[in-house]
Amino acid sequence: MADEHHAVRLETGVTLVNALTGEHVHGRPKPALQGQGLVRAAAEALGTGNGQVDLLTAERLRNLASRLREIIESLSRREPDLAAGLLNRMLVDSKARPSLHRHGERSWQLRFHGPEADLVQQWAAGLAVSVAAALGDDIPHRVGLCAAPRCDQVYIDASQAQIKRFCGLACQNRVKAAAYRARRSGA
Repeated sequence: MADEHHAVRLETGVTLVNALTGEHVHGRPKPALQGQGLVRAAAEALGTGNGQVDLLTAERLRNLASRLREIIESLSRREPDLAAGLLNRMLVDSKARPSLHRHGERSWQLRFHGPEADLVQQWAAGLAVSVAAALGDDIPHRVGLCAAPRCDQVYIDASQAQIKRFCGLACQNRVKAAAYRARRSGA
């Protein structure tokens, strides 16, 4: 159950990183997000609504996504010690600490933030713990940076073979088509 919770957090973290950071996606420049565009992108990435994300919150979430991107990029470059150092700093900064919370009559739930934490603090603590759990379980190869030119999207490799190199089929097909054209022109 905890592993599933961490997996969902990691997926949301990757969505947040891809939505709020990076300069290219699928070979095209990515427009810089500002104002209400940033607010919408942050809210969609987290799956929240009802005005939970304002501009200040969205900016703080972008900062969180940038820190997470730096960790994923370190893992992608096979620098786990650097990633661990960055992650330890994120754990300290997020004040992550396990505690049980109960809302009304619902069952107790394990959280990694205090009840006073705001939305960004909740996500920072949860993401830091989930990435730490992944790194501690020796699965840093499961996250990576797209290998396609002019794409800096991150991904999670959930395949059995653990050989994913691209953020999706668009980039994979783009690279395959370019390799085919290069072979044809050299023949």
